[in-house]
Amino acid sequence: MSSGKCHREIDFQMKPLIAVWLFGASLLLVFCGCSRSAPEASSNEFFTRWLQNHGESNIVSDAKGIGLRDNPTRLRFSLYDSSKASNSYTGELEFRVRIPDGREIVEYVAGSGESAKQAEDDAKINFVLSTFHVIYRGFFNSNDPHQIEEKITINGQPRVLLLGDTMARSQSGSNSPEISPLRNRFREILSPLPLSAQTHWIKIVYGNQHSNVMLCAVTMDNNDAPELTEAVKKLPWPKREEFYMVKQFILVK
Repeated sequence: MSSGKCHREIDFQMKPLIAVWLFGASLLLVFCGCSRSAPEASSNEFFTRWLQNHGESNIVSDAKGIGLRDNPTRLRFSLYDSSKASNSYTGELEFRVRIPDGREIVEYVAGSGESAKQAEDDAKINFVLSTFHVIYRGFFNSNDPHQIEEKITINGQPRVLLLGDTMARSQSGSNSPEISPLRNRFREILSPLPLSAQTHWIKIVYGNQHSNVMLCAVTMDNNDAPELTEAVKKLPWPKREEFYMVKQFILVK
C-alpha cells in the first residue's frame, strides 16, 4: 500500500473475525484507507483535554490541528465511517499526527458500542492505549513516564526506539496469549534495517486462529513493508485454536 492510496481488501476479509475481538468492553480494529472527512470540533476538544490531563497548558489550535506552543507537531482526527449492525454500532476514526518534518502519521482505528458515540469513544480510547503515548513521548514530552525511550543500534547507527504497549486480545476477551517475549524479536527485526536519518514509524498487525496466520501486515511510514511483514510472520507466535489479534506501534528516531 502506498501512502494516500485506498487499500481495504484485508479489512473487509478480516472483519467477521476481527468483529469478535473484544478489548475489555471495547472493540479494537485497525484499518488502512483514505480520508473522507474534515477534522471535527470534537477532535480539538479531545486532544486539548488529553494534553491538559498530562499537565500541558500552552495548548494551541490552528488549521493543522491541536498542539503545543513552539512545537510544530499537530494532532487531529475525523470520522471515517459509522455503521450499525443489529444492536451495536461501529465507528471508524482517522487519526493524523503531523510531525516536525511535515510528514503525517496516519492511523485508522474503530470501536464498537451501543450507540454511535460510544463506538467513537471506543476508538479514541484504543488509540490512546496503543499509540498515543508513543507519539506524546516522541514529539511532545521526552520525560513522559508512561513511555520508555530505548537506545538501540540500527544498521550500525545509534537510534532511539519507542516501543509502545503491545495490544493482544483473544476472541473471548480473556486468557490472552503471552506476547511479551516477541518484543525482543521486534527489536531484532529492526536492527539490520538501512533506515534513513529521518524519524520512522512502524505498525504491526497480526491475527491468528486455529494456529493459522489469518492476518499479518506491517507498514512503515504509512506504506506497506513486505520484507518486514514476512519477518514478522515467521516469528514464533503462540499457536492457539481461539482467534487472537495483536497490534504494535513503534517509533524510531
